[in-house]
Amino acid sequence: MLAAFGGRLPYELLIAPLEHPSESAFESELLAPALGLLSESLRRLHELEGPAPVNAWVHDTGHWHAEVLPRLTVFAGIELGAGIYVNSLAPENAAAALRDAE
Repeated sequence: MLAAFGGRLPYELLIAPLEHPSESAFESELLAPALGLLSESLRRLHELEGPAPVNAWVHDTGHWHAEVLPRLTVFAGIELGAGIYVNSLAPENAAAALRDAE
C-alpha cells in the first residue's frame, strides 16, 4: 500500500501488487489481500479522523490497482477551475499516521 505522492486529498492511497500480474484484478488471487489492506486502511483512517466519506475503486486494466480517496476536504476554486490540487497533509505524514494508528 502506498500513500500517493502528491495525492489530491489527505490520506489518498494506492493499493497494487508489486509484480505486474497477467490476469485481471477479479481473476487474481491477490485481490482478496488487496481488499483486506483497503479494509485495514479504512479502519485506521476512521481511528485517526472519525467517520468520513470515502471513494474507493479498482482499476482493472493494465497494472490493476485500487484507489482510496477519503473526502476529508472539499474541492474549491483552484481544484475545480484549474485542476491543481491543494493537499494540506504531506503524504509522508499521512503514511506515518496510518502506520501508527491502532
